[in-house]
Amino acid sequence: MGMGTAGRGPQADINVTPLVDIVLVLLIIFMVITPMLQKGPEVELPKVVNAQSKEEQDEDLLISVTKDGEFYMGEDLKELDLLEAELRTELMIDPFKPIAIKADVNTPYKDVKKVMLLCERVGAKSVALQSDKNESGDIDAAKKDEG
Repeated sequence: MGMGTAGRGPQADINVTPLVDIVLVLLIIFMVITPMLQKGPEVELPKVVNAQSKEEQDEDLLISVTKDGEFYMGEDLKELDLLEAELRTELMIDPFKPIAIKADVNTPYKDVKKVMLLCERVGAKSVALQSDKNESGDIDAAKKDEG
């Protein structure tokens, strides 16, 4: 009778400490891995002043143009005609699917223009160019970075 639970039987208390430990470990793992899941090849985006900011979304079709003039759709290297065919297919499924073009700062303009004309040819409704924001806000620094 010293404990006060003599006649009630076993208690079913849930110990949540191990559950919290597992959830915190999973959270840390996801926080470390998420930045590594960037789609497409690594390119250095041009820095601009007064860029409208729009977060990259998973439903965006990402087309990357490297400084060597290679075209990627997502992570897959594509020839220009194959890229056009796949874009047509994607836009047949969802005609309003947004397209994001990500080009390296050293990419010749003619290669970016090829992709933009291709998007126009297949009837894309929403096309955006990705860039990095110039954190200093200095127009002269942005121009120096560009040239």
